[in-house]
Amino acid sequence: MPKQDGKNRREKGKLTIIAGPMFSGKTGKLVAMVDVFTRMGHHVLTVKPSFDTRYGNRKEIHSHDHKTTQALVIDGEVPDEILQKILMIHADKIIFDEVQFFDKKKVIKVIKELKKRGMHVIVAGLLYDYQRRPFGATSDLLGLADERLELFAICQKCGSLARHSERMHGGKGQVDVGAADKYIAVCEKCHKIYQ
Repeated sequence: MPKQDGKNRREKGKLTIIAGPMFSGKTGKLVAMVDVFTRMGHHVLTVKPSFDTRYGNRKEIHSHDHKTTQALVIDGEVPDEILQKILMIHADKIIFDEVQFFDKKKVIKVIKELKKRGMHVIVAGLLYDYQRRPFGATSDLLGLADERLELFAICQKCGSLARHSERMHGGKGQVDVGAADKYIAVCEKCHKIYQ
């Protein structure tokens, strides 16, 4: 069988997912990946949802330990518009932060298309909400991923490994954007749901 010419052979896309509770280092890991991939000569694009403005600058992702990198902000566009915005930048590594906040159907469609086009897509997100229910597209993407990394935090009540985020003051609705002002990381045993 003749060898395929490298120019004619299309790169196979890949999906990597990083999942875990709040304060487990997901965004810090993404910022470190951007740095490493950039030094390796890759063109990296980071994408974030528009309403994640917890640390001020809308056009960057920002970890709880104050690591940052520039980001393209997506604000509810249809999948074709999102795809067009991403493809205009000509990146070969596409990173989605806070993937649970994107519209589930839209983001899965976009990620599948990027992967089909041979890109390496990396997503990070909460696996569960504060009630320990699956959150957004994260669990679906976990099932589609080629590489999976589940991170843990430290339980802020007992010091065990934490895989859940606890909303300290209760409230209604699955989405209530916040940081240490509203949430702590807790283990299964210590987790509570407040009304």
